[in-house]
Amino acid sequence: MSSFLTSDDPGARIPSRFVDAEDALHETAMAMSGHDDFGDPAYRQGLRVLLQAIDAECPMTPQGRIFAFFELAMALNARLVTEAGWKAFPELLRTRIEAPLVITGLPRSSTTVLHRLLAVDPQFQGLESWLANAPMPRPPREQWGEIPAFRASDRRLEKWFETVPQFRAAHDMAVDDMEECIEVLRQDFATNRFGCNFDVPTYDRWWMSRDELPSYRRFADVLRLIGGREPGRRWLLKYPGHIYSIDALLAVFPDARIVYTHRDPLRAIPSVASLIHLARRIPCGDAASKNTGPRELAVWSRGTQPMLRARQRHPRQFHDVQQRDFLRDPMGVVAAVYAAFDLRPGAGVEDAMRAWLERNRQGVHGEHRYTLEEYGLSAGDVRERFRDYIDAYGPF
Repeated sequence: MSSFLTSDDPGARIPSRFVDAEDALHETAMAMSGHDDFGDPAYRQGLRVLLQAIDAECPMTPQGRIFAFFELAMALNARLVTEAGWKAFPELLRTRIEAPLVITGLPRSSTTVLHRLLAVDPQFQGLESWLANAPMPRPPREQWGEIPAFRASDRRLEKWFETVPQFRAAHDMAVDDMEECIEVLRQDFATNRFGCNFDVPTYDRWWMSRDELPSYRRFADVLRLIGGREPGRRWLLKYPGHIYSIDALLAVFPDARIVYTHRDPLRAIPSVASLIHLARRIPCGDAASKNTGPRELAVWSRGTQPMLRARQRHPRQFHDVQQRDFLRDPMGVVAAVYAAFDLRPGAGVEDAMRAWLERNRQGVHGEHRYTLEEYGLSAGDVRERFRDYIDAYGPF
């Protein structure tokens, strides 16, 4: 959820107002990447809305302003690197992405652990964290440690955990882990990504009114750049936010296989609200409001409606997973996913998955605690907003 950088990075010019930072952000990104082509300038509309909202709505500490500046510069850097990669390897853009396996559902419904467990199977390829920050044709694994972009991503992630150590208990990450699709979708500046780190309701309203299809088309081409040299490996993707953008996802990947994870919203929404509060403490410090629940309630209840309609149109492309079933019998859930989409694990994969589960037992980095009330929520409000979802997939 972060690309943390500090003020001693090259090209740093932290503005007094973010609305005046557009040129400085682009110059910093160019200094980072060594490239100067940002592609289609349509992304600037979202960037400008975001800069205005940061100034008007998101008070930050001095260190938080540095964080915010480089968070935005890193998204621009990823655009530059992507555009350069497409120019260098245009043949990869012709790669067909067939029937990707996509994990989505309410946040905090075990999408991450299911994603990483399935990623043990080498028949799948995924979006590694460092490649989301610096898209390029995926190099051989043994070379990653020598690649500057890999080392830079590793340093940024360690800085993030040093700054917010409690985040590891809530959502552990590693530089070579499979990453959420949002880390690529942010390149177009029309995404939930920025509202997660910054309290910017004006930007949120703008983003939620947008058609995300252009962002998904760009996302698909980034996947082609990264994985086009291994067309025989099926893409394994994960992002809870695909639920509110499911129409765009299916427009770009019409044969996608969707694993839809479920959890009681009374547990999922305060859990994600607490995660967002932790993330916002980086730019805002003690000024970060704990009233994050209403935003998350609005975003995620909105997302259940497109999924209900998509399920009716494409019933054979969806497979449901209840979080309680996954926690009780993860290998049984994995077997059901394979069976639903006529997939088969290779030799030794199931043993490797069991070993992964043993190494990654829940709670190893501490317990993540939260309540509805501390994040501005009530049980009645959550039940009302999720009434259709609970009727369709409950009781929980």
